[in-house]
Amino acid sequence: MTPAQLETIEEIFHAALDQKPDQVARFVDTACAGDELLRRKVEALLASHQQSGSFIETSTIGVATRIIESEQADLLVGQTFGHYKISKRIGSGGMGEVYLATDMTAGRKAALKLLPMRFTGDSNRLKRFQQEARAVVALNHPNILTVYEIGEDHSTHYIASELIEGETLRQRLAHGRMELSEAVDVAIQVASALAAAHEAGIVHRDVNPGNIMLRRDGYVKVLDFGIAKLAEQEAPATMPKEEALLLVETNLGSILGTVPYMSPEQACGVTADKRTDIWSLGVVLHEMVTGGTPFIGDTPREVMTSIREKEPPPLTSYNGQTPPELQQIITKALRKEQRERYQSAGEMLQALKNLRRKLEAKLERAAAPLWLRWARSPAALLLVLLVSALALALPLYRHWKPLPSLPPEKSVALVPSKSIAVLPAKAINSANRDEIYDIGIADSLILKLGSMKGFIVRPLSLMRKYADVGQEPLAAGREQKTDYVLASNYQLEGGKIRISAQLWNVASGQIEETYKSEKDAADVFAMQDAIASEVGNVLSGRFGTTPSGRTAKRGTANEEAYRLYLQGMYLYGKRTTADANKAVEVLEQSVRLDPKYARAWAGLGLAYKNVVTFRAQEPKFTDSKAQEEYQKSLEAIHTALALDENLADAHCALCVHKMSYEYDFDGAEQECKRAVELDPNSSQAHSAYSRYLNCRGRFDEGIAEIKIAIDLEPASLVNQRDYGVSLYYARRYPDAVTQLKRVIAMDEKFDTAYNWIVVALEMQGKYPEAFEWWMKGRARNFPDPDEQKITEAGKVVYQTSGWQGLLLFQVRAFEGKTDMRRPEFQGAVLYAKVGNKDKAFERLEKSYQERESWMSLLKVEPALDSVRDDPRFDELIKRVGLE
Repeated sequence: MTPAQLETIEEIFHAALDQKPDQVARFVDTACAGDELLRRKVEALLASHQQSGSFIETSTIGVATRIIESEQADLLVGQTFGHYKISKRIGSGGMGEVYLATDMTAGRKAALKLLPMRFTGDSNRLKRFQQEARAVVALNHPNILTVYEIGEDHSTHYIASELIEGETLRQRLAHGRMELSEAVDVAIQVASALAAAHEAGIVHRDVNPGNIMLRRDGYVKVLDFGIAKLAEQEAPATMPKEEALLLVETNLGSILGTVPYMSPEQACGVTADKRTDIWSLGVVLHEMVTGGTPFIGDTPREVMTSIREKEPPPLTSYNGQTPPELQQIITKALRKEQRERYQSAGEMLQALKNLRRKLEAKLERAAAPLWLRWARSPAALLLVLLVSALALALPLYRHWKPLPSLPPEKSVALVPSKSIAVLPAKAINSANRDEIYDIGIADSLILKLGSMKGFIVRPLSLMRKYADVGQEPLAAGREQKTDYVLASNYQLEGGKIRISAQLWNVASGQIEETYKSEKDAADVFAMQDAIASEVGNVLSGRFGTTPSGRTAKRGTANEEAYRLYLQGMYLYGKRTTADANKAVEVLEQSVRLDPKYARAWAGLGLAYKNVVTFRAQEPKFTDSKAQEEYQKSLEAIHTALALDENLADAHCALCVHKMSYEYDFDGAEQECKRAVELDPNSSQAHSAYSRYLNCRGRFDEGIAEIKIAIDLEPASLVNQRDYGVSLYYARRYPDAVTQLKRVIAMDEKFDTAYNWIVVALEMQGKYPEAFEWWMKGRARNFPDPDEQKITEAGKVVYQTSGWQGLLLFQVRAFEGKTDMRRPEFQGAVLYAKVGNKDKAFERLEKSYQERESWMSLLKVEPALDSVRDDPRFDELIKRVGLE
């Protein structure tokens, strides 16, 4: 492309920007005079300009560079920058192209932004940007994009950051304005990010919807801190205001920003400070609640003139129900004079939080019944006080005499329990990452905090995943539904480990406590214990907690045995056949290294049981093999308890074993109660006790226990499903369906929930809806082509023969599956539903002989109601021990 061609493109592009929107196409048509190549270049440049939100970059060299970069962008696919290999382009804008890349070192996906050369030519400016960007990274704020690396490869500068699944606020606003509560929540999170950056002396300079990402979990991320400074071309400090304004008007390339969100000082070419970001956030907030920006015009120049000279229209012109507090916030943020705006993002953040509290209170009042709203009113309160006073005064009046004064009572401080999630520690240098530190430090902290009254601590099994998916403390806290999150990072250097831990308040989004320490890294266990003790003491002092009497034990002095235990329990928690077998292998290695390691023996017992659970449907996994694995499981559990009688996990495992395999229900109850007594914060113990209570028909108690388990582990899909199952056995079918649909909403891949929805609907006689969910479950759980043929055949049967025909079809399918073991109890249920009692009892007998865990629910299974009047049923109930 010759300089003359570039100059022509630049001239047409500039002229097109000054046209009215409805005149641009005709103007370009005329200006290009039939030159299709020229037309395509100009239109591509205009499209890029529009996509970046009217981002100003219009100098001749800028135009030329953007054209060249656009032509070369797709050629970079497959190339490597640093240790990032590019897969595809996923975005572009005034500040460079963004690519999906793979971090070849860490094995993770990343977003790779390649900075245009026109922004990196000034070494001093580039150095200042790098310093500022690294300062932002150091903030480790949940609403600021996590940057992995700022690097250079053969003169190409890049920024590697986390890959966010979601959409930009610009994409969201393309569908229209937002609900007020949603807009305020987004603004609060953006203001929180800006407040943290401003505290560190960092100004964003280009806050706009394109730089705000909305994650699918409701979390907000602010992108591109400091990048705008690379392209900033400020007017000289000594230039008079009139000359600076003339410079802006005659050469838009002298400044840089996204036009509708620019502050008056940016539109005048004056230095931006943190109050510039406050203005831009005010514009964004206005757009979120109204659907449009407050300053408009047909061309960038007209928009900038509006920003400098006009006042924004009142919000009531868009919506007459706008809260006055919202108008006050936007008005103050959009003051022309910087000194009249909020002077800090923290000040604006507080105003937004106050607004959110008022909105929530208003919604709560609106949702209350009319009588309750009146009862809460001042008039009602006054009336109640008067009546109460009269009621008390009249009978006492005749008998009143002075009483001697009593000594003041001693106040008793009631400390409510605080729920807390302890995240795996994060290595500052990923090359030094080691599970003995990442997970080991978290394990020690969980053991310590779990031994104190006043803390409800999420178990390590739930925290493991945050070591793999990255750590957003507040996002983790919201997912786990905790009051607090303890997040820490560490650095190994010179035989020492430096650790920094922050206590995050999930509700406020603020760090309330910071702990820093340096320890000798040589003795791993001594280091972990010291850190856990010191952090525990800090938090105990803060919340007034006391020791519970439960002793927290790691259980081994063998570092490798401990490492293998952590790995084995991680595999156990993944719950697949391959991982179940691998967990057994790893935990067997652990107990070989330390035969007295009780926690590892308990874990091994659980892992053996998992093998039975996940291999039960394999045709080669015979009944004798299952019994062998069950026996190994029982031996491992007894070994664990012989080594440590106070191990709650082992008692919980023994409870499940006695209930599900031995049918020893009295023994199961003792073990469940002992597990809950030893560890009241064990979700697994309460869940196991809930199942026992359901087996015995004590449904109210069982539901109460599973609710406790959910309170302890709200994110556990298994607990949420088991709540729905408990409601099913209690014959509260509509409630069961509602709860199980909630589970599907949490994770549509959670396959067993579909089956339970079907049977709960079937019990209500809602066959059309039951069939609909049967089809959904088959599509989700059996995607194999052969299975889908069965699904389609079942559909035809239902359409011609109804629900009873579908049940008979399932019986035939069940009998025909000779290549896969199916629970005999399920077969018995199917035969009972179609009225074949003999076949039902034949299957129940086999289920009993094979010691299927389903038999523990024989007494309460609603689907067996049709065979309960048969003497064989009572006889079987007695043999199982459920009489």
